Amino acid sequence: MFSRRAGFLATGSLDLPLLRAAWRTAVRAHGAGAWDDGQVCFTDLISLSVADPEHLATQLCDRWAADAAPRGSRPFARLWVARLNTFDYALHVAVDRVADEESFSTLLDLLTRLYAAGPAAPGFPETGAPAPATAGCDPAPQRWYEGAVLPFSWDGLLSTGVNALAGTEGASPAGVVLAGLRALLLRHSGYLGSGTFRELLARMPRPPHGPWSIPRCDAVFTDRSATRASLSLAGMRVEPVEPTTVRVPTSLSFVLDEAGPLLAGRLEHRPSVYDGGAAAGVLDQLRTLLTAAVTAPDTAIVSLPPDNPERADAERADAGRVFAPGDDARPVHVRVALHAGGNGPAVVWAGGATGYGDLNALATRLTARLLAAGVRRGDPVAVRMAPGPLRLAVLLGVLASGAQLLWLAPGSPGDRGRAMLSTLVPVCMVVDGDQEGDELVRWYREELAGHVLDAAGPPADPGQAPPPAVGPRDGAYVAFTSGSTGNPKGIPQSHAALAQFAHWMGGQFAMGPGARVAQWVAPEHDPALAEVCATLVAGGTLYPIPDAVRVNPDRLVPWLAEHRITHIQTVPSFARDLLDVITDTAASERLGALSHVLLMGEALPAELVAGLGTALPGARVFNLYGPTETVAATWHEVTGSRSGPVPIGRAIPGRQVLVLDGDDLTCPVGVTGNIVVRSPYVTPGYLGSTDRTAFRPVDWLDTPGESTGWYRTGDLARRLPDGTMEFRGREDFQIKLSGNRIELTEIEASLASHHSVLECAVVARRHGSAPIRQLSVHVVPKRGTDGLPLATAPEWRAHLRRHFGALNLPATFHEVPGRLPRNAAGKVDRARLR
Repeated sequence: MFSRRAGFLATGSLDLPLLRAAWRTAVRAHGAGAWDDGQVCFTDLISLSVADPEHLATQLCDRWAADAAPRGSRPFARLWVARLNTFDYALHVAVDRVADEESFSTLLDLLTRLYAAGPAAPGFPETGAPAPATAGCDPAPQRWYEGAVLPFSWDGLLSTGVNALAGTEGASPAGVVLAGLRALLLRHSGYLGSGTFRELLARMPRPPHGPWSIPRCDAVFTDRSATRASLSLAGMRVEPVEPTTVRVPTSLSFVLDEAGPLLAGRLEHRPSVYDGGAAAGVLDQLRTLLTAAVTAPDTAIVSLPPDNPERADAERADAGRVFAPGDDARPVHVRVALHAGGNGPAVVWAGGATGYGDLNALATRLTARLLAAGVRRGDPVAVRMAPGPLRLAVLLGVLASGAQLLWLAPGSPGDRGRAMLSTLVPVCMVVDGDQEGDELVRWYREELAGHVLDAAGPPADPGQAPPPAVGPRDGAYVAFTSGSTGNPKGIPQSHAALAQFAHWMGGQFAMGPGARVAQWVAPEHDPALAEVCATLVAGGTLYPIPDAVRVNPDRLVPWLAEHRITHIQTVPSFARDLLDVITDTAASERLGALSHVLLMGEALPAELVAGLGTALPGARVFNLYGPTETVAATWHEVTGSRSGPVPIGRAIPGRQVLVLDGDDLTCPVGVTGNIVVRSPYVTPGYLGSTDRTAFRPVDWLDTPGESTGWYRTGDLARRLPDGTMEFRGREDFQIKLSGNRIELTEIEASLASHHSVLECAVVARRHGSAPIRQLSVHVVPKRGTDGLPLATAPEWRAHLRRHFGALNLPATFHEVPGRLPRNAAGKVDRARLR
């Protein structure tokens, strides 16, 4: 790969033989005989009648810049020339990577003098040959990527301030700009240290000429301000041609061409990592940060403002908006009843279909039975039933009765089931048939003196009073946290919250008539209620999955194909299992009806999205994020290929999702902060708890008297330049190890990218209040046909070392047979891995 390049547009009368001879002489002299003879490639385009020579020159230089250097044992140099019309020529000079910036500039100066001297000149001017070309200060990386270019030009107060600070600190202007870039990248990485801009500048006040890799960043800074390559040809006007596409060694390559009264250069970037908007955002943030830094260099890096005041004011104005009521505030059971007059199937189970009319009639009878059993408005009612239309009718009946629903799945409850019932103490538990053998039902009846109601029992007295009117603020259901960090917490939600989200979800994901929605999520996890209500509110058809099929990917894939399922909601880890089965059994064509894949509950890897796109080309993939306390918070449709984390997207209607720093101020674009959700659909609090820490409002945005709540999720994110958000893990997954801040999910993401890892989890090991000194890495390896793992701990350790560099990760590796343990929400149960 050529590492030094420059393009030019020359206007005038060009002596091509003289230029060719001068170039070869310059290359021989500059390389002290160690270089190949300089090759000249000439193209005559005069017959094209070029109307815009500048544009064509740029295109040609971009094309030439993409050419690879010839393979050989000696350094190589090349000159391209194209005649565009009678007087305009495009020129492009490229030399091998052994030349640094100063050497390249010297070569062009020598070419200028040799061409000016004319054909009578000796081999090179009497001033003597320049020193042989020397290697650059930083060897070029082995990998290069297609890149785009964004030029910049800053003058006025900023350039004056940069030069003034450089003078007082004994630094170069390039050093000040580099310190600004490093400060910005530190902010993007979530840096929380106390260092100031002046201290950062002192670390490298005068960066070397040429490319310099910024430590622990996928970025390179190149100072060409003192040695910018220029070319003059006697009798011609020569102007530089700025490239629009380049080959870059890193995600970001910042090139400083001028550092005087004008700060000018270009930002080269990988579009797959930084698109045009993101790259423009980096330059905008750098200019804002530098302006503040040169004015007050003793400011802490974490306090430098990357975002301009206009954007900050816009975010503040957006943060202050008042939430309007939802499009339809009618409760779920009321909206479902509107479909009763139609002929569409509401649920398909065991080979039979139940229409909306029959489902509504069954729900009405069950509402009457609940009221006859003494259930009153606001009472909690548990439902523990097998899948099928009767269970769905009971759910609707509980909502219509004004009671608060607790949905439990059949099967072994463990301590979690008893903990939920003890916290909520339902007045009634609805079951189907004789449940004398059900341990949890027996415990509820004996320990809590609870009333058990058989949903299949006789109807209530027809003289029963009508159900109460249900208001939007009345409680609709109670969900419980997964309990992975202690006892599960009860989270009540209102009819308004459930109805609003169901209405949005059903419409946004086309879950109406004709949709066949697989009910995959376990009842204990609140997205189960969301997918059920969204389908029924929209008028689609639910397909409950038999328990023996639901968590078995080998059986679920044929089931999805047999029933021509259009929608499925699941977690990414299980979607990976489905993808493996689809690929191994060539099931893609049989799943042609699958149009929507909704993924939630875990970070979504880009490679999984790519695999789903290949295996299910007709399916749209969505990433949903949000805590139970807000029902959900953001959504994002994943389109195109990605090489980095998949965004969690933008706020769902009815929610405002903020990214705030430790002082509750809005984080600049690209800076990691805490996710805080503001919404009228935030839960009023945890059952039986007076702790309001997680629901503390953001004072400068809060409006007393508004019916909006606040929830501090404990999750981390950063806002991207396009307005979407990128999930960055949890606050409680961040640890300090040997003085370095480490994100456990980053370790997991890195290790999961290894070809031998099926899934993994990292747990910090702490002894009392002592600092964390050890990590436990639990790995489920992929296995070969011989049953042996494709890799072991030494290879995984080496893989992490390549990712984290010199940072020491004191980790012990544990091979996990089967799969990682998971809780009721389908998430990794880290408590069982400690």
